[in-house]
Amino acid sequence: MGTSMRTSMGTGMTMTDDAHSARASDTTTETTETTETTETTETTETTETTETTVATRPAPPSFTPRGPQPTPKRPHVFARLLSLPLFYKVLLSNSAIVLLGALAGTTITLHVADANPRGTLDGALIVIFAAFGLALTFCLNALILRAALSPLARLQEVARRVQLGDFAIRAKTSPLADAEIAQLAATLNQILDEVRRYEDQMRALSGSVIRAQEDERARIARELHDDTGQVLTLLLIRLKLLEAEPGAAELQPRIEELRGLVAGAIDQVRRLALNLRPPSLDQLGLAPSLRSLATTYTASTGINFKLTLPREPVRLSLERTIAVYRIAQESLTNIAKHATARNVRIDLVIEGDTLRLEISDDGRGFDPAAVRIQTDRTQTDHPHDGGPGIGLFGMEERARLAAGTLRIQSAPGRGTLLVLTVPQDQRAG
Repeated sequence: MGTSMRTSMGTGMTMTDDAHSARASDTTTETTETTETTETTETTETTETTETTVATRPAPPSFTPRGPQPTPKRPHVFARLLSLPLFYKVLLSNSAIVLLGALAGTTITLHVADANPRGTLDGALIVIFAAFGLALTFCLNALILRAALSPLARLQEVARRVQLGDFAIRAKTSPLADAEIAQLAATLNQILDEVRRYEDQMRALSGSVIRAQEDERARIARELHDDTGQVLTLLLIRLKLLEAEPGAAELQPRIEELRGLVAGAIDQVRRLALNLRPPSLDQLGLAPSLRSLATTYTASTGINFKLTLPREPVRLSLERTIAVYRIAQESLTNIAKHATARNVRIDLVIEGDTLRLEISDDGRGFDPAAVRIQTDRTQTDHPHDGGPGIGLFGMEERARLAAGTLRIQSAPGRGTLLVLTVPQDQRAG
């Protein structure tokens, strides 16, 4: 702006000194202004063209908030009160009850005093008023304390269910629970999740061990039958041929003795192979295997045996068939060792898609809870010892692997009843 003023002052002084020079300067200035105007017009047109071209491109919409901005939602007063610790809940609730009682009592007293200007009050009215106040206070306290302590009651119920063995239950969150109780419930749920995960891992490991045990039993049974049994049979044949040799008459008593020993060894090997893995399990199924087990059991123990088998075919996979057979075998072994029973009964019943195995005896019975406690104590003190309840634990694990349930009813002097329930397979047996 200062430059323009100096230029104008210089131009004025030139016009005063020389008019002709001024006219020439004016002409030159006009020409220059015309040229600048033309350039400005072209520049403006160019700018307009550029702006038009830019305007054809869609620009991102700009959001301008109108009106007041929404404030973040604060927790409701009632929700904030519910989140208070239990001590303050009870304290505020009782204070509110006392305050309401005082206000209500004062109001009623003033109303009665206005209605009775003599200042005499009926004794019955005083008793009724006191009783009503106490009852109202008791009811309100009971409701408030029940609501405030309901989260603790739920946690107590969860603890009771866990003590009974239900590890699938979880503590549910409650709007009445304070921060400490909510944290306690979350910690309890986390512990139960860890216990459930550990239990699943232990079941998987137990299943792997039992499967490996069955495979090893089958291998040993085959080796006993194919190798040891054949060698003993060949030895028995050679002894029979030795009797026909010249001069064998003098050795006849010894040969007979050896033949008896070899025959006994063959029977023992055959019995051991059958106990390890009966061939009928793989070839004939569950029912013939149980019949063979009953025959062998009666011959070896002298206990009266009654077996009831279904007429319908049993539809079980080989794994479940082995599990049911092993449970029956273990139960009969326990009866022979501990029950001193005279009669044993096995009932195999098909109910729709479920197979039920019942084994009962008239022995001396036992206390299942006491046996489990003794087993737990034995495993804690001497983890490498078997203990009396290891057989029960093995039967329970086999029942779980077969997706079944095992129930044992027994009492001292009343015998024992074992009930195994297993779902049947969909395929034909």
